[in-house]
Amino acid sequence: MRNFLKNGTMAVAILTGLGTVPGWADNLVLWVNAPLASGPDAPLYAELKKFEAETGNKVEVQAVPHMEMERNLFVAMSGGAGPDVMALDIAWVAGLADAGLLMDITEQSAPLASKYQPGPFAGGRYEGKQYALPLYTNNAALIVNDKMLAQAGIDKAPTTWGELRAAAVAMTNAEKGTYGISFGSNRMGAFQLYPFIWQAGGEIIDDKGKSHVADPEAIGAVDFLAKLYTQDKAMPESVLTAGNWDEVHAPFIQERAGMVISGDWAIAAIKKNAPNLAFSIHPLPQGKKAATVIGGYNLAVRQGTAAPKAAFQLVEWLTGDRSIELMGKYQRLSATAAATTPEAIAKLPKEMQPFMAQASAGHPRPVVASWSEMHGVFGNMWDAVIRGRPAAEALAEANAEVENLLAR
Repeated sequence: MRNFLKNGTMAVAILTGLGTVPGWADNLVLWVNAPLASGPDAPLYAELKKFEAETGNKVEVQAVPHMEMERNLFVAMSGGAGPDVMALDIAWVAGLADAGLLMDITEQSAPLASKYQPGPFAGGRYEGKQYALPLYTNNAALIVNDKMLAQAGIDKAPTTWGELRAAAVAMTNAEKGTYGISFGSNRMGAFQLYPFIWQAGGEIIDDKGKSHVADPEAIGAVDFLAKLYTQDKAMPESVLTAGNWDEVHAPFIQERAGMVISGDWAIAAIKKNAPNLAFSIHPLPQGKKAATVIGGYNLAVRQGTAAPKAAFQLVEWLTGDRSIELMGKYQRLSATAAATTPEAIAKLPKEMQPFMAQASAGHPRPVVASWSEMHGVFGNMWDAVIRGRPAAEALAEANAEVENLLAR
């Protein structure tokens, strides 16, 4: 990220039109990921009208595609422009904070900490300081083809690693071209495997910044998953090349794979492309303990905004208790603690309930400045293991690379 800032200033002029520093404290520019502002009737706009009426502040919304958001933020803000408040994938917080582009909101957010789920709240913290609050959360769960599971002679979705392997093997039939579970390659596969490391009792990077990538728990988790392909042949060949969610979901949607590990974003894809497919969603099968990987978006304030008080007020407004109703209109999960009560979960659509039910077992990915590069290291490691390299050997090499990145 530091290298990007050194080399990216020439592009600032191109992007300053995407957001400007407000001339007075009651005008705010808000960048959000495009789906939240998909049209004039998007729920966000009605909520912002309430904010404006309550506070007197004015908010200009600018929608940015997810794939362009991180780079646009770095380029615009490194030149002193950009939004006052921005929506961030939780994986971006550390890099932006490390570059000095986010306002420290530790003092303002401390009294609010209990309002949020611990995992998503921790995802906005970097080096002991809070830089963002969670707008919405998601996590990875197990999605099952109910018909294929029943045809394999299994009457309930797997709840343990042993049951997961047994179900995957039972649904695999070389003659019919069916497999037990769809999985991604490289970075996609890495995202899916992180929960298994935590479930095994392992860690990736601890709170003191020490790497545990080559610990026995991590080796055991990677080895277990990789053998579903290399030994059991229970994953389709697409595991070698599936580099986006559409490719990960495809074997499941085509009913060639009986299970897939994914998030709530898979629901719309399944219903659109396979409207007659009977499927159910379940918490991830447990190892030594329950765990899942947290995703989602946070809201943060730009360092140097001319309206810091109003900007934080907007962050608190959109991420607080009001977010349960607001995020529900988007079929997304609020990251507030209040959203995890049995009463709140019961009000969610049936397909969303398992995700919130396992929210307390959620882990954010390590909040370190070089995480994006580390995620690439994990992706390369996963690719090597599913192609036959021993897990211990591949993880030892990955650990050395991660340690180098931490030292840098």
